[in-house]
Amino acid sequence: MTDTIVARLAGALLAIACLLPLSGATSALAHERRAIGPYTFVVGFIGEPALVGEPNGIDLKITRSDSGEAVLDAEKTLKAKIAFGGGQPKDFPLHARFGVPGGYTADIIPTKAGSYLFTFTGTIGGVSVNEVFESGPGRFSDVEPIEKLQFPDIVLAPASASASAKRAEDRAIQAEAIATALSERVASSETLAMAGIGAGVLGIATSVAAFVLGRRSGNRPVGQPK
Repeated sequence: MTDTIVARLAGALLAIACLLPLSGATSALAHERRAIGPYTFVVGFIGEPALVGEPNGIDLKITRSDSGEAVLDAEKTLKAKIAFGGGQPKDFPLHARFGVPGGYTADIIPTKAGSYLFTFTGTIGGVSVNEVFESGPGRFSDVEPIEKLQFPDIVLAPASASASAKRAEDRAIQAEAIATALSERVASSETLAMAGIGAGVLGIATSVAAFVLGRRSGNRPVGQPK
């Protein structure tokens, strides 16, 4: 009986041991793993899914490829830049994560949905590093609009609200410009119409005057001086 219990416990422990690597692999599915010299970089967003307007940051883990040993103090010789799409990259301070050996982050609040690029430059243990990690399919997740996960009400993130307000303001300015142009055209048309009417009235008056004068001239008695 005791042997049976021991065998069952051993089998359960073995099953748990087999599941642990799978669990680790699942948690890293949204990260990119890359060998850089003797080191392995695992890169992604620290909060996933990454959402617009929500505090987030780089999730960087560095280990030795041969032993899996965590690499410490990399923030002292390694720098991080973040870029959106093809835009100009910006420096972000890289610091070690408390309680996560070999873990580093750089804080960011993404304000646009889409693709982000993390660039790491510097050295680790004398090994030069100049690597770019870009979010996207097969690598790590892009930043997504926060509205996709909101329920039951949708509350726009500050960036989205500002963008909507800016679009509304632009449309209002365009509408005002169109209205002004139409008003100027109407005023111009009215001016031309008034000028045309005035010319017509003047022409009619001239014709009437000529007609009256002609009749007066033609009605004088014969022999009277003109």
